[in-house]
Amino acid sequence: MDRVRPLTDGVLAAVVLAVLLLATFAREPAAEDRPLDALGYAFLVAFAVATYFRRQWPIPVLLICTAGIFGYYATGYPPVGLEIPLAVPIYTVAWAGRWRFASVWALAVAVCAYTSRVVLGQELLPLLGLQVPTTLAVFCGAIALGDAVRSRHELRAEQERTLAAVRREAEQSTAQRLAAERVLLARDLHDVLGHTVSVVSLHAAVAEEALIADDPDAALEATRAIQQASGTAMRDLRGTVQVLRGDGPDSLDPVGGVAAIGGLVDGARSAGLDVSLSIEVEPAAVPATAGMTAYRVVQEALTNVLRHAEADHATVVVTSEPGVLLVRVEDDGHGRGTRGGGGGGTGLRGMAERVQLVGGSVRTGPREGGTGFSVSARIPT
Repeated sequence: MDRVRPLTDGVLAAVVLAVLLLATFAREPAAEDRPLDALGYAFLVAFAVATYFRRQWPIPVLLICTAGIFGYYATGYPPVGLEIPLAVPIYTVAWAGRWRFASVWALAVAVCAYTSRVVLGQELLPLLGLQVPTTLAVFCGAIALGDAVRSRHELRAEQERTLAAVRREAEQSTAQRLAAERVLLARDLHDVLGHTVSVVSLHAAVAEEALIADDPDAALEATRAIQQASGTAMRDLRGTVQVLRGDGPDSLDPVGGVAAIGGLVDGARSAGLDVSLSIEVEPAAVPATAGMTAYRVVQEALTNVLRHAEADHATVVVTSEPGVLLVRVEDDGHGRGTRGGGGGGTGLRGMAERVQLVGGSVRTGPREGGTGFSVSARIPT
């Protein structure tokens, strides 16, 4: 656009100069007209040059052209009309948003010009019948066109700003959605693999010790526990992948629930942790979302106990209040559960995020009345 404007203004200036020259030579000069000389041509060229710079200085160009046309006529050169030198500057002033100024100025110029002609002896009837209406029509048209073009440009600029704002909002929304999806993926992968890796690691250590102690039965039992934990992890991972792929509900593998908490406890027991379990609700009566959330809470809490607490005993209690499922996991370890999951609390943070997504809350911290760590969750049903 910036490259096109100088060319457009240059062509317009050349057209103005050509029309002015044509107007001076198209009619027979009157006896009282002063022949065009260097000064006369300088006036005409000045109108064209001023037209070229109309965008940068709309009002100064209009003032210069007005003074120039009055000076041109005062010098006695052949008439070229008011419309050719002033129509473009008046249009430009209106285009710049000063249409009121352009209107007042155009009217004042027309009144002054034609009043002076009447004073100098020109007949009034031809002026009122043809020249005055023509001049006013051209000036009004220039003002109307300039204001319309300005309004159109402003509308287009507003539309572009609106589209840019919509694009920015869409990009931000996409970025936020992608960030939320990454958090969801990280949380699901941590929940699926964290517990199983902890169980497998402990049983692998047991199997190694059994082999060293030449106890094949214990080693076999440990490897079976590893196989069972791996199968559970594969099932959970398959369900997570199906969710990420957007498969229909009928094809999804079930991932946890209140009824499956016993399997988590059995896995922790097989890893050497003494766990007592108390489920005081009917698993079938718990909604699937709340049940899966409770399953993940217990899974993460037991994973932290196995990894970090160095505990001998843990307690898992699932009860309910009206509209709320209560989950509590406590251990008698040294209370390092706040670092559960490693990485500065990634596991517990993911657990809290998961519970908050369903409108619940999680409280973690040292166990009341003794050593160890406690995780309590309130999950709306």
